[in-house]
Amino acid sequence: MRLLIFCVAAALVAGESEYLLPDDVIPTHYDVKLAYDIDPATNFTHFGVVEITLTAKRPTSKIVLHAQDFSIANEKITLTGQNHEYQIMGVDLNDTYNFLTLKIDRELKEDRIYKLSIPFYGNLKQGLDGVYISSYVDTKSKKKEYLIATQFEAISARKGFPCFDEPMYKATFSINIAHNKDFTAVSNMPLESSSSDNALEDFWPWEMMKQSFSAPREQFIWDQFEKSVPMSTYLVAFVVSKFAYVDSPPALSTTKFRIWSRKDAVDQTAYAATIGPKVLSYFEKFFNVSFPLPKQDMIAIPDFSAGAMENWGLITYRETALLYDKRQSSFLNKERVAEVIAHELAHQWFGNLVTMRWWSDLWLNEGFATFAASLGVRAAEPAWRAERAYAVANIASVLALDALESSHPVSVPIDDPKRISEIFDEISYRKGSTLIRMMTMFLGEDVFRKALHNYLITHSYNNAEQDDLWKELTEVSQQNGGLTRNVTVKQVMDTWTRQTGYPLLTVTRDYADKSLAISQKRYLSLGTSKTTTSWWVPLSVLCENESENQQVQWLSQTEGVSNEYRFEHSASPDEWVLFNYNMIAPYRVNYDTRNWQLLASTLKRSHVRIPELGRVQLLSDAFELAWSNRLDYSTALDLASYLQHEEDYLPLSTGLSALIKIENVLKRTPHYGAFQKYMRKIVRNTYQKGGLARKQIVNPDDLNSVKMQVATSSAACRAEVPGCVENALALFQQWMETSNPDENNPIPLDLRSTVYCAALRRGGAAAWRFALQRRRHARVAAARDALLRSLACTRHVWLLAQYLEWSISDNSDIRRQDAASAITSVLTSDVGYYIAKDFVYTRIEDMYNAFQGQGRRLGYIIKTLLNQFTTQRELDEFLKWSAENSKYLEEAKLSVSQGVERARVNIAWLKRNAQQVVNDMRHASQ
Repeated sequence: MRLLIFCVAAALVAGESEYLLPDDVIPTHYDVKLAYDIDPATNFTHFGVVEITLTAKRPTSKIVLHAQDFSIANEKITLTGQNHEYQIMGVDLNDTYNFLTLKIDRELKEDRIYKLSIPFYGNLKQGLDGVYISSYVDTKSKKKEYLIATQFEAISARKGFPCFDEPMYKATFSINIAHNKDFTAVSNMPLESSSSDNALEDFWPWEMMKQSFSAPREQFIWDQFEKSVPMSTYLVAFVVSKFAYVDSPPALSTTKFRIWSRKDAVDQTAYAATIGPKVLSYFEKFFNVSFPLPKQDMIAIPDFSAGAMENWGLITYRETALLYDKRQSSFLNKERVAEVIAHELAHQWFGNLVTMRWWSDLWLNEGFATFAASLGVRAAEPAWRAERAYAVANIASVLALDALESSHPVSVPIDDPKRISEIFDEISYRKGSTLIRMMTMFLGEDVFRKALHNYLITHSYNNAEQDDLWKELTEVSQQNGGLTRNVTVKQVMDTWTRQTGYPLLTVTRDYADKSLAISQKRYLSLGTSKTTTSWWVPLSVLCENESENQQVQWLSQTEGVSNEYRFEHSASPDEWVLFNYNMIAPYRVNYDTRNWQLLASTLKRSHVRIPELGRVQLLSDAFELAWSNRLDYSTALDLASYLQHEEDYLPLSTGLSALIKIENVLKRTPHYGAFQKYMRKIVRNTYQKGGLARKQIVNPDDLNSVKMQVATSSAACRAEVPGCVENALALFQQWMETSNPDENNPIPLDLRSTVYCAALRRGGAAAWRFALQRRRHARVAAARDALLRSLACTRHVWLLAQYLEWSISDNSDIRRQDAASAITSVLTSDVGYYIAKDFVYTRIEDMYNAFQGQGRRLGYIIKTLLNQFTTQRELDEFLKWSAENSKYLEEAKLSVSQGVERARVNIAWLKRNAQQVVNDMRHASQ
C-alpha cells in the first residue's frame, strides 16, 4: 500500500499519470470575463473569455488544460509571449478527462512567460454543479426568479471556464461579470468597479452578443472584482441574483461579513450574521493566523448539492445550513447552522490557505474542518458541549463504516478523477476529524496549536501533503520533550491514515497479580481479518476509583500482534478496568467475562461512576461485539438495562442507535413485536419526563435536554409506548384544525418531525395532502425539510409511488437537491421499502439522468437500499440487476461494494443471532 501511494505521489510531481495535466506549463494569473443573460427565453446564453498568464516549466509545443460543457471559439484563441504571437495549429477536446489540447507552431521556452486567451460560449442549465441556474418563487410577486450559482469542487471549475483544474495549480484571479442591472453579482473578492463598457469587446463585440441576448446593452453592467489571492480553481465562485443581504455587527470581527438570501428570507439571516464573525475571530486566535481577505460573504442558494462550499470569501450554502427562523426552525436546525458555518470558516485556513496537493489527501481539508467546527461551535455556544457531541458522532460513524472490508484509507490513492466524489465520505470527514482530535489529546493542545501555526505559515498560498503536517507536529513535539517511547508523529499517524480500518483490543485480566494481556487485530463486522494490520494505539486506561486524568500510554505497532502484550494496572480483583474511557482513538475493546460483569454491575448500581464517554464506548463496544458474535447478547443487554436511568444524552443516544441497528433487521420479521416490547421497557422512564409524553419540550434552552426528549419521543412512538402515537395524532389534528396553519403550528418545534411521521403513518390521504400543502407554502427551508422526510412515512402505496415519481421529475414538488433524501426516506420506511426498491430497479436510467454529475447521491441511494436487505434472495436479485445496469453505477462503485458488504452482514446476523437475541430480549422485558 505504501509503495502504491509513493508511486502516485511521484506521478503527481512529474505529471505522468494519464488523468493528470502534463505540468509543462503552469498558470500564475487568470483574467476571467463572463457575460450572462439570465433569461429562460434565451436559454440562459453566456459568452466568456479567459486570459491566462502562463510560465513554461520546460520546452513544449502543446498546452493542455481542462474545459467542459461549453463551446470553444477555436479561431479566436491566441497565444503571445516573447514579443511573438504563436499560431494555434490544432485544438482537441478529450471527453474522457476533459483535456483541451492546443498544438502550437513552435516550442515554448523554459521559464518564459506567456499569455493564452480562449473565448468560449454556451448555455447554462438548471443543475447543481459548474456554473448553473437555480430558481425560486418570490412570495410577494409570485413570480419565478432565476439566479446563477457555482459549485466547482471537485472538478467542475472546468465547466465555468477553461482552466488548469487540479488543486496544485494555484493562481490569482481577476473576475469580470456582465449581467442585467436588475441583478447583483458577488464573487470571492470585493467589487472594484462597475462599467457600461463591454469588457469582452475584443473577443465578443456587443454586435455579436446582442444577437443572442434578449435585453439591450443599456440594461447590462460589467462588474470588475478585485484581484484574488493565489488559490486553486475549485475555490473560485460567483453568484448573480436578485438577493438581499444583511451586514454582521462590525464589533464581532475586523472582516466585513454579509449574509445573502432571497429577499423574503433575509429575516432568517440574523443568527448566521452573529455566529459567523464570532467563529472567524476565534479561528484567527486559535491558529494565530489572520484571515487574509477583506470580506466574507455567505449566501443561501435555493438549489445546492452539498451542505455548503468553502469558496474563499464567498461561502455558498443550502438554505437549511445558513438560515434560521426561531418560529419555524428547531433547536437541532440551529445547531446544524452553527456547525456548518464553523466547518466552512475553518476551511478558510485548511483547504484555502493551505490546500492538499491532490485529492488523495482530501482528509487534510475535510478532517480538519470537521474537527475545527467543534472548536468553533464550542467557542460561540459553550453550553452545547459541541466538542463532545461531535466527537461521539464522528467516532460512531467511523466505527461503523471502517469495520467493512470495502472501506478505504484516510489517505487514499485516486487513479481516476471519476472516483474523487466517492471519497467525500465519512472516512475523509469523520475519521479525519477523529484522528486529528486523537493527536490533540496525545500531543497536548499547546503543542498542537503551535505546530498548526507553523504548518499554515510555511505552506500559505501553497499545497501540502500529510507528511508536511507530520514534520511540523514532530518538530514542535520534540521541542517539548517528545512522545513517550521516542515514537514520532509520522510513525503513529501513518498506521492510522495509510491503512484501512481500526483495531479490536482484546483485554484479558490476571486477577491474581494486577496485570492484563492485550492483543490487537483489525476489527471486521463480518468474519475476521486475514491481514496482520496493526497500529500504534494510544491507550487511555482508567481503573475504578482512579481520577480521569490518566497519562496516555502506547501499544506499539508490533505489540499484541503475534504475542499478547502485558500491562500492569492498579485495580483490585473486585474493581473494573476501562480502556478508552475518553474515546481518545477509534478502536473497540473486548474484555474477559468477569471485567464485563464488573462494568455492568457498576452501570446498574451507579452509572455516573463511569465517565460519560466511557459509557458511550462501553455501550457501542458491547452491542457491536455481540453483533459480530464476539460477546454474548445476554451480556450486552444486561449492560444496556441501566439505560432506563441514563440522564445524559450521549450514552442514551448511543444505546438507542445500537438498538435501532437491530430494529432495522427485525422490523420486517415476526420478531418485531418482541423487539418493540423490549424497547418500551428501555425508553418508557425517560420518555415520561418530557417531549411527546407531555406534548411539550421541557428545558427548551438546554440543547442536550432537547435532543434527549426528541430521541426518546421518536423511539417511544416506534415502540408504541402507550400514549405516544395518540399524542402525536392529537397534536397533528389540532394543527389541521388551526386557522391559518402556515403561520400557526401548535406542535412544539423540536417534536414536529416525530409528530409528522407518526401522524402520516397512521393517517389517510387527507392528512398527507394537508402536510404537502404546508410544505408548498412554507417559506423556511428547515420547515420544508422536516415535511419532506415525513411525507415518506405514509403507508398509502399510491402516494408513495407519486412521491417517488416527483423525485426525478423536473418542476415537481421535490427539488433535485432533495431528491436523494426523499428516495432514501421512502426506502427506510416499512411499506415504502418495497415500492422504492421496485422504483430503483425499474427507473435506474431515469434516476441516473436526474442525478447526472451527482454520482455520490446515486451511490447514497443504492447503499441505503442494500442496508435494508435481510435475505439472500434480495441480495441475489440486486447482484443480478447491478450487473445488468453497471453502466449507471460507474461513479458509485465504492458505495455499491460497501452496501453489498453491509447486506451480507445483515443477512449473516439474522441467520445467526435473531432467535437468540429475541429470546434474550423477552427475558429482559419481564
